[in-house]
Amino acid sequence: MRKILFFLIFLNAICLSAQYIDDSVILSPLYKDPRVDKKSFAFILYSTNKQESLLSINSFKPLIPASVNKLVTAVSAYYYLGDNFRFNTYAYLSGEQTNNIWNGNIYIYGTGDPLIGDDFPDKNNFFDSLAYILKKIGIDTINGNIIADASYFGREIVPPTYESEDLGNYYGAGASSLIYNGNVWKIAYKLTADYGKTATILFTVPEIPHVNYQNRVKVANRNYGNYTNVIGKPLEKSYIFSGTIPKGRGDTIYVKASSPDPAYGFAWKTKQSLSTNGIFLNGNLISSYEDTIVYDNKYLILNYQSLPLDSIISFTMRNSYNVGSEALAKAISKKYGDGSYKSYGSLAKKMLYKYGADTIDIKICDGSGLSRKNLLTADALLTILIASQKEYWHNALNNSLAIAGVNGTLKNFLKDTPLANNLRAKSGYLRYTRGFAGYFDLPDSMDTIAFVILVNNFNADTKYLTKNIETVLLNSYNELTNKYRACQNNNNNKN
Repeated sequence: MRKILFFLIFLNAICLSAQYIDDSVILSPLYKDPRVDKKSFAFILYSTNKQESLLSINSFKPLIPASVNKLVTAVSAYYYLGDNFRFNTYAYLSGEQTNNIWNGNIYIYGTGDPLIGDDFPDKNNFFDSLAYILKKIGIDTINGNIIADASYFGREIVPPTYESEDLGNYYGAGASSLIYNGNVWKIAYKLTADYGKTATILFTVPEIPHVNYQNRVKVANRNYGNYTNVIGKPLEKSYIFSGTIPKGRGDTIYVKASSPDPAYGFAWKTKQSLSTNGIFLNGNLISSYEDTIVYDNKYLILNYQSLPLDSIISFTMRNSYNVGSEALAKAISKKYGDGSYKSYGSLAKKMLYKYGADTIDIKICDGSGLSRKNLLTADALLTILIASQKEYWHNALNNSLAIAGVNGTLKNFLKDTPLANNLRAKSGYLRYTRGFAGYFDLPDSMDTIAFVILVNNFNADTKYLTKNIETVLLNSYNELTNKYRACQNNNNNKN
């Protein structure tokens, strides 16, 4: 039976590749839309059974990939770090204990674990583990400081090619080597009915008292969404909040920004957690990004390991988590380069080249794809989609992709269509740019199709472009399905 099935699949693949795939039908939504720059998109359909392209348009044209770039980062992480890789966060003590009091400092040294925090898979396990150890050795008071040492990644927290308009907003937070809640700074506002007046800030999470901010956020005249913008940059002392929040009646709304001092935020959360567990600090919170602290004379009390690499990649890919991708990029660069984003870009290109991609016109400036300086080709993305199928980590990578109509960034994509709960992909979005790369299955186990679509310079809101791309992918599914069935009927008639 298995031999018969293989033979039928083989015949179907030959028949399918021999027939003409009409790009004018499949790509009609893009060809007919005047808002689409016909020179700024690429599209590939590839049969993984036959191992050949069924349709290829502008496949070697370098284009901005947006968050589809995270697919390169994920494959680079498996390639360079291996599935046994873990981020580590260490806690040290200096000083001495007198009864229930520790006279000295706590030092927290991190290597970039991106999933620590209330809103992330690892929750607050690091902080709870630290409190448990301190209580176990009988400490309930610390006469000293909490020093958060983020020197492992240094002061280059955000890629130098990020746009200034992105840096202050939460999605532009970047990766420090101590990361709490994705390095997001939450600004709590009180909702009032005072239209046109400056909105009232209640508090921030974390509290970062040494950063000045100008609050220009106004109360809108209608009860609709949060339209705020944040200008600032990690490790700078001044931020500007602008835009509007909806009117309301005393409730609290949060504006999310990138943390001005991620290591300080980590120290703040450490203090909060210790206090919750009955351990009190008589000292200061200090952040450090310079490699100046010596640990030879300190006591290691906790070596906290991150979740496994596949868990980090899965959360990062499915939720398009920028800080997770940047942490992976920096980890690769620290292990095999000088720790810089430039070094990571070279290593990622080297990986693509080894898998067989033409890398001459490719530029990789970050891990997340937020940089508009990134350039990838559809062919390079297809190359790693194909090559990964032969790797032991392919199932983990495949499972990290969002599923159309089901979860992650594709939860509402292709919903209630034949590709729902079928197509799985990494999506990408920037202003005027949209992209997807992944796989979908044809009926009756005929074939698995790898696909890449990148569109730049769309002259309108990309929600319209997303609809076009949905239609392109449905056209592809229907066209290939029909040709498969025609091949199957021909084979049956011959038999």
